[in-house]
Amino acid sequence: MKLLSRRQFAIGLAASGGALWLSGCTPSPVIMTTARATPVSTVSVAEANGALNAMRRENGLTELTHNAMLQAVAEEQAGIMARTTKIAHTAEAGQPFIERLRRAGFWGAAGENLAGGPPNLATAIDGWMESRAHHRVMVNPDYVQFGISVRRGPSTTFNTYGTYWALIMGVRSPDMA
Repeated sequence: MKLLSRRQFAIGLAASGGALWLSGCTPSPVIMTTARATPVSTVSVAEANGALNAMRRENGLTELTHNAMLQAVAEEQAGIMARTTKIAHTAEAGQPFIERLRRAGFWGAAGENLAGGPPNLATAIDGWMESRAHHRVMVNPDYVQFGISVRRGPSTTFNTYGTYWALIMGVRSPDMA
């Protein structure tokens, strides 16, 4: 796979119209293509719970439960990415992931999968499962809770990805502050 600069990627993305960007804890982007679909604006906890737990069952893993603190962190990050049209693991003020978790009151270990462009939940999950770094988060047996959010970016020429996804998976948070 040829690694592209952000500019090369953006130019290629604009030309192809069907590329997606997944952000993990790796230095290079994961690029995939998908059939066109009408992008969603929301994802329900019930829908996410069903889809994520189907994937977990297929991999012989414990099912996930929803966590309101992880949900708050996911919603904040998806909102920031949609507003800024950038995919990054830091918030606008440069707050790293761990600081965002602690500020929300979550004190356990967690992983964050981000994506830009998947039009729906199934496409986002498939993309994360196909990426080595994201796959590790998805199938981590220690992660038993989740929060997930999708936000639509502005209708401008600068909104390259359209939809911005944030999935946070974590351990059962110990009661400490």
